[in-house]
Amino acid sequence: MDATTQTEPSTHSTQSTRRYDIISDEADFRALQPEWDALWLRAHGYYYQSFSFCWLAWKHVTKPHGRGLKCIVCREAGQLVMIWPLETVKRVLWTYLVPLGPEGGDYTSVLVENDAATTARVEGAWNTARRRCGADFIHLPYVRNTLDLHRLVTRERHVLFAEPHNASAAKLRGQGTWDDYCRTLGTLFGKRPGTFANRLSKEGQVAVRVMDPAEESETAAIIEWMFNCKRSWSDRVGKRSVWLDSPEFERFLGKLIYSADVPSMARLIVVTLDEAPVAGIIVSLGNPWASAIFAGYDPYFGKCCPGLIAVEQCVKWAFDNDYDLDFGVGVERFKSYWSRDEASTAWTVQIVNSTWGLLAMRARRGARQVAERAKRLVHPDAPDAPEAGKAAEVRDPARQPATRARPQPE
Repeated sequence: MDATTQTEPSTHSTQSTRRYDIISDEADFRALQPEWDALWLRAHGYYYQSFSFCWLAWKHVTKPHGRGLKCIVCREAGQLVMIWPLETVKRVLWTYLVPLGPEGGDYTSVLVENDAATTARVEGAWNTARRRCGADFIHLPYVRNTLDLHRLVTRERHVLFAEPHNASAAKLRGQGTWDDYCRTLGTLFGKRPGTFANRLSKEGQVAVRVMDPAEESETAAIIEWMFNCKRSWSDRVGKRSVWLDSPEFERFLGKLIYSADVPSMARLIVVTLDEAPVAGIIVSLGNPWASAIFAGYDPYFGKCCPGLIAVEQCVKWAFDNDYDLDFGVGVERFKSYWSRDEASTAWTVQIVNSTWGLLAMRARRGARQVAERAKRLVHPDAPDAPEAGKAAEVRDPARQPATRARPQPE
C-alpha cells in the first residue's frame, strides 16, 4: 500500500474522513476481494469492474508483462466506497498510467457507491491518479461521455487527443416475452430473428450450447478455434490487433469462464453444425448489464452468417437471464439492430501528466516539423501533410487500445 494517504472532509452525514490509498502489493490487492465483491453488487458494476476480472487480469496479463499495480481505493468511516484499478506501463523513458486489464476494448470507469458523494469521490480518485501514481501520460480508453470521469479528463490542460467512438447497448429487461421484443426490431440485412439459423439448418443439424464453465479443456479448445477463425478473417481483410496474437489474452478469456481462484464471470455460447462448432461468442454475466466480449465463426459457412446466429443466441441468453446487454464500441450493423438504434458516445483520451511528458511531446512535435520542412525542400511540389503538432501526431501507438473483441462481419 502507498505509504502516504490523502484525507479530506467527507460530505457523508457521519462527518467521517474520506481516505484514498494506492494498493501496489499483490497480497493487499487480494485482501480486497470481500469488500470489493460487496461494492460491485451494490453499485451494479460491469464485469470489467469486478474483482474476478481485475485479479485475473493482474495474474495472467499485467504481472507477466512486468507492469506495475496502482489500485486506487477510497474509504469512508473504514468502509470501501470506491475502487479504481490501474496499472503503470514503461515505454522507453516514460511511464503511462492505464486501466488494469488486457486491453481488449473495455470501457474505462470508476466503481463507486452511488449517492450524493459520488462526484466528489470520483474527483478525489482522479486527483490521486494524477498526483500520486508517477505517470508522465494517462491513457483512458472508452470513457462514456455521461460520466464524471469524462468531464474531469477532458478539461485537463494538456489533452493529447480525444477520440469519439459509437457505443451500443440493448435494453432487454422488462420487454415482455422474447417474441414481443423481436417484433420491435424490424430486419437485419432483410432478415427477421431466427432466419439465419433456418438457413444454416439446410446444411445439417444446428444446435446451440452454453458451455458448462467446469468443462475447462473443451472451453479452451473452442476459444483457440475462435482465435484461429478471427486471425484468418483479420488476414483476409487486412486488419490486425495486438491482442489477437496474445496468448495471455486468450488464456485470460478462458479464466474468465472458469478459474479455481475466483468466481466465473462469463459464459461461452457455441453454435454447432452436425456437432462441429461454426460460431462462438463469450458473454459476461450481468449485474444487470452483461457484455459481449469476444466472438468468431468459421468463414467456410460465411454465407449462412453463423456469426450473426451466435450474436442472436447471445442476446436471447441475456434476455432469458433478465440481463441487459452491452455490445461495446463500434458501428457494426448488428449492434444498432439489437439495440434498436440506441447509441451513446465513449471517448478515448490521453493527457500529458508531467513536465517530463510535456518535454517528450514537444520534442516529438519538433522532430516532425523539422522532417516536414526537409521534405518540402526536397519535394517542393508535394501536397502539404497534416499540420505538424496536431494532437493525433503525438500518440504512442503502443498504448492504443484494441477495439472490443467482436464478431467479424459476415
